Amino acid sequence: MSYQAGETLADTDSLSRNGEPAENDRTPPGVLRLLGRTLLLGSEPYAAVRDGAKPGRRGFVIILVIIGLVVLAQLIGYWLGALTAPRLDSLQSLLYTAAVDLPWYAEQVQLDPTFATQFQQGYLVAWEALRIVLGYPTLTATGATIAAVALLTLLNWFVFAVLAHWLARWYGSRARFGQTLGVLALAYAPLLLRVVEVVPGAVAPLALIFLLMLATKFLALKTVHGLESVAALFVLLAPYVIVLVVLAVVLLNGGAYGLAQNPTINQALQVQQFLSQ
Repeated sequence: MSYQAGETLADTDSLSRNGEPAENDRTPPGVLRLLGRTLLLGSEPYAAVRDGAKPGRRGFVIILVIIGLVVLAQLIGYWLGALTAPRLDSLQSLLYTAAVDLPWYAEQVQLDPTFATQFQQGYLVAWEALRIVLGYPTLTATGATIAAVALLTLLNWFVFAVLAHWLARWYGSRARFGQTLGVLALAYAPLLLRVVEVVPGAVAPLALIFLLMLATKFLALKTVHGLESVAALFVLLAPYVIVLVVLAVVLLNGGAYGLAQNPTINQALQVQQFLSQ
C-alpha cells in the first residue's frame, strides 16, 4: 500500500511538474500565422502577443517581417517589370547621338568644356524621369519606394505607439510599453496588401490599406489596454491629430522664419514695428 501510494504520489507530482513546463513552453504562433489572423480582423493575435514573452521584441520582429515581405514584392515586381517592359535604350542612344552631332552642341562645348558632361548627366536624368512618368520600372523609383516603406513604417509604428500608450495610461491602462509596441506591430499587417505589386503595373489601394489599418489599430488598442470602444477610438485618433498639429506649427513657423529672412519683407516688418511704437 505504501509503495503504491508513493508511486501514485510520484506520478502525480511528475505530471504536475511536467505539465506546467509544457504549458509554459507552448510554442507561440508563428509570425505569418499571426499576420494572417490579423488580416481577418480577429482579436486572438493581439492577445497572443500581449501575453507572450518579450512582446516588444516580438513586435520588432513582426514589423521587420512585414517590411521585408513588402520590400521583396517590390524587388520582384521591379525585376519582372524590367523583363517585360519595352526597351527604350536604343531610342535613348539614338537621340543622344543625334543631339551631340548638332552644330549647336559643338558650339556649346567650345564655349564651356564642362558642357558635355553636364549635358550627358541632364540627358540621363531626363530619361529616368520620363520612365517614371510613363510607369516603367526604374531602379531609382524602386529604391525610393523601398526606403520610404522601411523608414516611414518604423517611424510611424514607434511614434504612434508612444503617443497611444501615453494616452491609454491617462485612461488608467496598466499595460507595459513593450506590450503596446508588440500588439501595434500586428496592426500594420494591412501593409501586406502591397505584395500585389509583385505583378508589374499592379498598385495596392492606399485608401483601403489606411482604413484597414485604422480597424486593426482599434482592435489592438482595445486588446492590449482593455479600453472601451469610445476610449479606444479616442486613443486611436488622437495621435493623428497631435502629429498634424505639430506639423502645422512647424510649417507655419518655418514659413514665417523664411519670410522674415526676405530683405523686402524684413524691411517692411521693421517699418511696421517703428510706426507702431
